[in-house]
Amino acid sequence: MNALTEDITALIQQYVSYSEGMNFTGKKAMWDADDPAPLLMPEEAHSPLVGWDAINTYWSKSRVIMESLKSQTANHHAREIESGIAIATYDMRWIATMTGPKDTPKKPLSADVRVTALLRKKPEGWRIFHLMEGPLDLMSMARKAYSQKARNLFPEHTP
Repeated sequence: MNALTEDITALIQQYVSYSEGMNFTGKKAMWDADDPAPLLMPEEAHSPLVGWDAINTYWSKSRVIMESLKSQTANHHAREIESGIAIATYDMRWIATMTGPKDTPKKPLSADVRVTALLRKKPEGWRIFHLMEGPLDLMSMARKAYSQKARNLFPEHTP
C-alpha cells in the first residue's frame, strides 16, 4: 500500500469509526469545511445531498431513526488525480439498528456498499468533499444473503 493510500485509509477508518457513537460532529470534521457545496450520496438517498444544510439535516435525521450504526471498510485504493486532489475507493459494510417501540425486538439491518470519495489536501490533512455510496447489485446481495443463511443453518456443511 502506498503512502497516499495509507493516509487516506486512516482518514476513512476514523470517519467510519465515528458512526459507532453516532458522532456526526466527528464525521463532519473529516470533510473540507471550506467547500461551499460538498456532496454526500448515501445509498438510501434518492438524490445527492449537496451543501452543508442538506448534509446536516440528513445526519440529524439519522440520529433520530437509528439506535446504532457500525461500519467496516476494506479494499482501499487511492490516487492523486491532480495536485492536492485525490480519489479513493473502498468497500464498506454497515450495520444499523433502527429505533422503534420499546417492546419490539430490534433486528439489525446490514448492507455492503462500494464507496468513492474525492478528497482535497488541506493544512490539517486530506479532507472529503464528495462521497458517494453505491449498493451491490440485487443478485449479488441475494446470493450473499442466501449463502450466509445456509452457513448459519448448516454450519457443518459449509467450508
